[in-house]
Amino acid sequence: MRRHVFVGLSVLIAFASGMVVGHARSQTKPGMSAEVMLNVATGEIPKPTRVHANLDHWPPGAETGWHSHLGPTVFVMLDGELEELLERGQTRKLKVGQAFWHPSRRAHNVRNVGERPARALAVHLDSAS
Repeated sequence: MRRHVFVGLSVLIAFASGMVVGHARSQTKPGMSAEVMLNVATGEIPKPTRVHANLDHWPPGAETGWHSHLGPTVFVMLDGELEELLERGQTRKLKVGQAFWHPSRRAHNVRNVGERPARALAVHLDSAS
């Protein structure tokens, strides 16, 4: 008698498990999506290239000081808001979710003029030779 109860419970558990797994498999999985943030055609990328990625942090009031990079840079704003000063007195706001292309050897100064910390991902493409 105990064996019949055990077999019956085992079948019931297997059936219930199959229903749960079958239901989960019948659900559609979310698909990956991509939003184009930057699309640049360039002849600036040196061969061979050293690629390095920095997670840059600016507390309120911080700035990089005037500088330039040997190769181009892809810059993606993650948190906060920054102001970039460019040559010839140009200024642009760098806001969360935006991506920017910095040409090589272009002097700039990036500063946090806000009251919140700011973070950005900077991917540098410098000559490896």
